[in-house]
Amino acid sequence: MRPTHPLTSEERRRVEADAAVLEALGALASECGPDAPGDDHAAYLAWRAAELRRGRVLGADRWSDDQVSVVARRAAGEALAIRSRIRSCYAAATTRPAPDDAALDPFPAAVQAANAMSRAPHLDLGVAAGPGRELWDEPCESWVDIPGDLPRGQFIALTVSGDSMVPLLHSGDVVLTQLGAAVRRDAVVVARRGDDGYVVKRVGDFDDWSIELVSLNPAYPPVRVPREADTVVGTVVLRWCAHDGV
Repeated sequence: MRPTHPLTSEERRRVEADAAVLEALGALASECGPDAPGDDHAAYLAWRAAELRRGRVLGADRWSDDQVSVVARRAAGEALAIRSRIRSCYAAATTRPAPDDAALDPFPAAVQAANAMSRAPHLDLGVAAGPGRELWDEPCESWVDIPGDLPRGQFIALTVSGDSMVPLLHSGDVVLTQLGAAVRRDAVVVARRGDDGYVVKRVGDFDDWSIELVSLNPAYPPVRVPREADTVVGTVVLRWCAHDGV
């Protein structure tokens, strides 16, 4: 029989902390659905290990309700990111001024110029609301650094406005969006919603004629938009959460 050993005080703290995390993760059942945190468990466990190494769940012997709630919200956001194939960066995006000769370029040229330098034009979703407005109507005066290990593609960076995608995205977060009209269930996309401007939503059901756009905040009902060439701008592949994801 394998001998047993009593837990050290540090090991006991780890067990108690993980028990609190497991309790907090119960919130995932309502936040992410019955299959949370998605099928990429290795990525989720790697994130949990990183949290432990950073000491985020190894504090006091007992957690307050507020601490458990914070962990639950952060875990829900991370699980949703994994399910939607979105990388997470809990820091502000590195923003740089666009070169003077590129700030007024037409949108396709600005994207190509920025992407050639591993950067993405930084636009604000909030300015694209209302009839006839386009994301690229305003001059793009800043660029965001793109991580070097991302697959090749065309990218823009957008600042999120509103709380319809909490706990995955919060107002003020910056999302890196790969341009292209491909549609995949559970992907988070930037889409045009008629004259209401642009929105960031998760893809629900879709067919050859329409796409269901789903908010994660239950206060906002799903909407359907026509599946046309200019409906989907692109798919979110990375989120910068300067507020630490909660």
